[in-house]
Amino acid sequence: MIKPGTVIVEDTEENRQVCRKYCRACPSYRQNSLEQYQPEELFCAGGRSQAPSKKEAGCFCPACELFAKHSLAIGHFCTKG
Repeated sequence: MIKPGTVIVEDTEENRQVCRKYCRACPSYRQNSLEQYQPEELFCAGGRSQAPSKKEAGCFCPACELFAKHSLAIGHFCTKG
């Protein structure tokens, strides 16, 4: 069950295109080779990466258009979900 007030970012191709501009350039994404694990992008919609070990090395989430559009908070969605 989704908590009231929870923001939902839809998993659409349009959102994935926006995501690719930020996630794939992100230091945490590159350092952890997150393209090899599911979800491989759009962590704000799909949850954290299933990579067995993840080290935060920077975060581009706050710069992403989806972050502002959906009034998201925190960032580091690839490691925190």
